[in-house]
Amino acid sequence: MADDFGYHIDHHGSLVRPPELLAVRSSGLSGAALATAEDEAAAAAAHAQRRLTLSACGDGQFRRTHFESVVYDHVSGFAPVPGATPLADLAGIPLARRRVLGSPPTAAGRLAAAEVAPVLATVDRPVFVALPSPGYLAAVGSSLAGAGDIDAVRARGAELAAIVRAEIEALAADKVAYVALGNPLYVPLLTVAGRAAAAAAGIDADAALAAMTEADRAAVSGLAVPAEFRVGLDLTDAGPLPGTSSGYDAGAVEGLLDETPFQRVCVDYPANPAARLPLELVKPGLVVSLGVIDVSTSALETVDELLERLDPVVEQRGESDVAVATNGGFAQSVDSPAMSTEEQHAKLRLVETTARYYWGNEI
Repeated sequence: MADDFGYHIDHHGSLVRPPELLAVRSSGLSGAALATAEDEAAAAAAHAQRRLTLSACGDGQFRRTHFESVVYDHVSGFAPVPGATPLADLAGIPLARRRVLGSPPTAAGRLAAAEVAPVLATVDRPVFVALPSPGYLAAVGSSLAGAGDIDAVRARGAELAAIVRAEIEALAADKVAYVALGNPLYVPLLTVAGRAAAAAAGIDADAALAAMTEADRAAVSGLAVPAEFRVGLDLTDAGPLPGTSSGYDAGAVEGLLDETPFQRVCVDYPANPAARLPLELVKPGLVVSLGVIDVSTSALETVDELLERLDPVVEQRGESDVAVATNGGFAQSVDSPAMSTEEQHAKLRLVETTARYYWGNEI
């Protein structure tokens, strides 16, 4: 298998469902017939990513109802959220994607084995999987409006970290090259406006950050995996997260990224400089995957505008510490995607075209 991580072309795993798969689902097929259709759709998506020379290929998350369902479908203990969850509201997480842990979680087998199997069998590129982080899963269904809630997030986060950690090590044994843990709840607690809104909702932003960070780091610190295996922290979702235009709190960002066990951090990097994560706080050696292509709209950015945004970062950090990416998954909202499969392809092609200006000789 080729190791193409020197050529930094990223996306976040979630792709618009192809019409053929949607037709199979609407026909009422289930069981083995549906699984075969999902495998065929995943293989086709992997081939498309291979042709685009993306750094790693995934299955499009075609088996998932939403990003978090890869865990909710395979781990017991989750229940519908009974009341308000203000931090999830601040992050814009739809209600359908929230669950609360009413009892200790127990995994019923593997989480993502069925997702990676058809991709591993299809392409010779590195294969990757995006999973919801344990800190995120523990916090997304909590009100976080008191010390008791924070303690519960810490306890449930530790339990979920053990499950996610076991899955990461199993994926590495399957020959998966890269796992990204997604936690879109971090951004509201890192931004000035988000922290103010959290405080108004009775949330101790620093305590919530600490609880989630503890769980997420526990899932990846000291993994028993091959030396070339990589794990990233994804701070994006389905496009721009609210509150970033107010800017980031430097102390909160430093607390999250200082001594992090992750090799990669994925962030939205919009046109507005005030809304960008302050990259001067990201230490050398940690790859920053910059979400410069917006998945919330089908309108295409221009290459010149993207290069103008990226050039100063590449010049400052060097080519080895930067990746070019979308700013989230394409189909977090499965029922109402922001674009067609053709428009999605144009966006991914734009990622690849832009990256060629920096790493074209490595294709």
